[in-house]
Amino acid sequence: MNQLKFEYKITAAYLIIGGLWILFSDEVLFSFIQDADLLSEAQTYKGWFYVIITAALFYSFLKKHLEKLRYAELKAKESDRLQSAFLQNISHEIRTPMNGIIGFSTLLNNDQLSDNQKQHYLEIITRSSNQLLSIINDVLDISLIETGNIQAYNESFSLNELLDELYYERNQFMKDGVSLTLSKGLSDAQSMIMSDELKVRQIMNNLLNNAIKFTDEGFINFGYQLKNNELEFFVHDSGIGIATDLHDKIFNRFHKAEIEITRLYEGIGLGLAICKGNIDLLGGRIWVESVLTKGSTFYFTIPYLLSKRTEIQKSSKSNTPEINPTIHILVVEDDQTNYQYIKEILTDLGYPVYPAFNGKEALELCFKHRKIKMILMDIKLPVMNGLEATKLIKKEFPEMIIIAQTAFTENEHIKFDRDAGFDGYLSKPFSKEQLINMIKIHEK
Repeated sequence: MNQLKFEYKITAAYLIIGGLWILFSDEVLFSFIQDADLLSEAQTYKGWFYVIITAALFYSFLKKHLEKLRYAELKAKESDRLQSAFLQNISHEIRTPMNGIIGFSTLLNNDQLSDNQKQHYLEIITRSSNQLLSIINDVLDISLIETGNIQAYNESFSLNELLDELYYERNQFMKDGVSLTLSKGLSDAQSMIMSDELKVRQIMNNLLNNAIKFTDEGFINFGYQLKNNELEFFVHDSGIGIATDLHDKIFNRFHKAEIEITRLYEGIGLGLAICKGNIDLLGGRIWVESVLTKGSTFYFTIPYLLSKRTEIQKSSKSNTPEINPTIHILVVEDDQTNYQYIKEILTDLGYPVYPAFNGKEALELCFKHRKIKMILMDIKLPVMNGLEATKLIKKEFPEMIIIAQTAFTENEHIKFDRDAGFDGYLSKPFSKEQLINMIKIHEK
């Protein structure tokens, strides 16, 4: 349609200009020139003048239009090239951990393996599984961001506590010769802010992961400070650095897939694009200052909104009750493998477990077995989904503890909480420790 519009414009412009020129130029000539030979010569010059002027106008118009088309073609070719490189890279990154998972799972069938060998193989399988999960999460996150199917939810949380957690998590696994330091710009009370905690955590996680990955010796310093009613975060490292001409491009999806370092370091290169997408949703900015071989500093900002609730909440990890296996738990899960996984964990701890494979069956079991005090509810279920079942169960049993356990992304948990009133949320795949901690938090 755009091509047709362009052709119509060219044709209409030519006809209008030509018609007006013939009409008015002939009247002017006839009024001033009476000699037939002189009039014929004047009309010849008039024709050449028209041809030259229209040629210049059309050249200018066509040049601008063709420049736009050529630029769009160049961008499309670059996008195709980067996407091809990205697909090649992601294929390699997926197949590598899959090879570890399948290969070492097969080796575990050997009855002559020692306990140490089995433990080593299991550690490799777990590490490869986590690597594969990270890749899948990145691809899903960038898809949600680019399609606009993700939102920011403001909630009250302690920024200092979040950064302390990140520091202790990372500090245990730093490379030899690399130091990690944290700088906090506000007191604990002033660090109680309103923002999307999950997104802030994801942004800091990605930036810290990059700093750790590309820093083999020296230091990594991260933190924040208050500037002009904005929180300005930074992650400063002494790593390999980034060439100046890549400072803007690295925040684009696919671009990192063509950079030479991706052959030396694992990862699919979507982390910074995800960071930028999340920061845009939070109303902030992100940029980098770096010199090749001399380290990098990534900065990003978010609005500073002080929470009205300024007390610091105690971490659930340090103040969780003891396991109470007398609590009866209903597991609502239509996938037999997932149900078996949860059942094995709970029965080993002594919890009485009831199975349900759809929401309607879960509701009926709540009426039948009054000892059930907690439900692990999947969201996508046949007959009646988990959202509908939770609303009905909460209506009949307001004190029932219902924890969502689903393969939806972490950012959906707030929507689930508001829509159905879940008391907690577990994102698949979850570990044994995560399941136990969630149960501990809600036991009475």
